[in-house]
This record gives sequence, C-alpha cells and structure tokens, in this order.
Amino acid sequence: MSARGPCCGLRPRRQRGAALVCALMLMMAAMLIGISVCSTVFASIASAGAERERSIAHEAAEAALRDAERDIAAASGIVPPARATQFTEAGAASFVDGCGQAGSARGLCLASSPPAWQLQDLADADNPALVPYGYYTGASLATGRGLLPARPPAYLIEKIAPPGAGASLGSFYRITAIGFGSRDATRVVLQSVVRKPPPAPAGGTGPPEAAPPAVQLLAGRIGWREIANWPQLHAQALE
Repeated sequence: MSARGPCCGLRPRRQRGAALVCALMLMMAAMLIGISVCSTVFASIASAGAERERSIAHEAAEAALRDAERDIAAASGIVPPARATQFTEAGAASFVDGCGQAGSARGLCLASSPPAWQLQDLADADNPALVPYGYYTGASLATGRGLLPARPPAYLIEKIAPPGAGASLGSFYRITAIGFGSRDATRVVLQSVVRKPPPAPAGGTGPPEAAPPAVQLLAGRIGWREIANWPQLHAQALE
C-alpha cells in the first residue's frame, strides 16, 4: 500500500499543471485577439480621420476654384471694376512673370516654364502672389474651428494659350487653388481651365461666321484635375 501512495499522489499535481498551461495559452490567445481587434479599430479610426481631413481640404480647394471663376467672370456688382478690367484685352499686361502681387493685379500670372503654380509656394499664408478666398468677390468662408478649414483657401490665375485656340474662341485661364483641412498640414491642390468668350460686338451685330466650329466650347470651366504631388513639383521647380 505504501508503494502505491506516491504514485497516486503525483496524478493530481500533473493534472493541475496541465490545466494551468492550458489556461495560460487561452489567456494569451484572447490577448492576441484583443490586440488585433484594437489595432484594426485604431487603424480604421485613423483612416477615417485622414479621409475626413482630406475631404475638408478638397472642399475648400473647390470653393477657391469657384471663387476664382467668379473673379474671372467679373460679374457686375460683385467684382470691383478695376479687377474686372484685368480679364479684358486692356488688362492683358497685368499677367506678368512672378505673378502680380498688389492692387487689382494680385495673383495674375503669365504662362511660363516652369509654370507659376509650381514656382509659387501655394502653402505660404503670406505669399502676396496668392489671392485669398473672397478677396475680390466678397465671398466668406468660415475657418479656424471644429471641422472647418484651418485657414482660408487661396488661388492664382495664369493666362494661357492652348494650341489651336484663336482669338475667336476667347481667352483661356488656368486656375490653381489650394485648400486646407482642419489641420494646416492637410492640403489639397486643384486646378481648372476656364474659357471666357470674346465680348459680343457692340450693338449685337457683326459679320456672320462662315461655319460654326465642329465642337462647341462652353463658357466657364472646361476641365479640372487634382495635383496630388504638388509639393514634389514645387521642390523640383526651385532646384
């Protein structure tokens, strides 16, 4: 009987040791699953926040494009007469290398290589070559709190001459606008091309056209794009 005692006494201890190992393994598995779930949740939250920031910046940049288009259209009673003159034949000389930086010529740039939208620092709040939102149109945009842009968007305008575009088609302008998220570091750069038709002949009369063009171009915006790599292009233009 005494020989069987130690053998029978070892079995409970072995069973308790195996149960402890199993419990520890289950706890570790549960911890790993919990960490994985938390990592996924945090990654989703960060992704959603980044997308929200980008959406705010995108909407601000789009608002700046529309403001620039109103600027170019020079609607009576909205844009000051001195500014409206810049988008006529009389104001062609206001589009200069380096962009106008004062008065009614602010933000007006002559097409160059590299283009002004690469040479100019669009993210510089103190850049006098940029036109802040509403500067000429009087439009307002809430900024600086909550889920609003950190600061107003801005734009510049280049006068361009697309290949094959004669005077009969009017004038063409390239707008480049930058918008900001609720954090200043989040930025989106958008660009559009705008056509302004030639002025109608005085009295509404003039020589009839021999034949209308095969493709009718609309007035206003005729194309747009996002420049996702603007920081890199700006850095290369300054080298």
